[in-house]
Amino acid sequence: MPNAAWVNLAGGKGEPEYAALGREFRASKMTFILHVPSWLAYTPLQTLDWKQVKYDSASFPDDSRGVYAFVLDSSQLAPGMFPPHAMVFYVGETGDQGNATLKSRLQNYRNKKAQRDRARLWAVLETWGEYLLFYYAVVAPGVSTKACETTLLDALVPPANKKDFSAKVRLAREAAFNE
Repeated sequence: MPNAAWVNLAGGKGEPEYAALGREFRASKMTFILHVPSWLAYTPLQTLDWKQVKYDSASFPDDSRGVYAFVLDSSQLAPGMFPPHAMVFYVGETGDQGNATLKSRLQNYRNKKAQRDRARLWAVLETWGEYLLFYYAVVAPGVSTKACETTLLDALVPPANKKDFSAKVRLAREAAFNE
């Protein structure tokens, strides 16, 4: 192997430069399902007016019930450097059961101790937290936030969600990934 491919450590020992980068790639790997027919079949239960706050900022969403998504957006990382490119990691809802609101849900997510029982979401928040956007949309009274969440999940199939898909999509996802 050419010498240029090796990081020279004390005593001439080292590893290929790509090995450390490969470990970083492995730690950053997520499997996305980009199923355009699901996107085209999506029929929202109401028009959603999406707003956003940075996950790790001091800002908060409305103190209302609704749906939300954690999104990594390249335009937030390096404005103007890349073509538009965003990934939805997780979709959730709040307000159908209990008194939780979009604001209280984000407060809960910012409390990392509270997220330890959600391994997939924990990994997303730990790996990309400083770059994530918390998108949210208020859901009107009389419209089920749970139903809104399910329709969004079935269309987007985000990698950090495990439950709350319709039975058909949950089973298809399990079959695709043997989970």
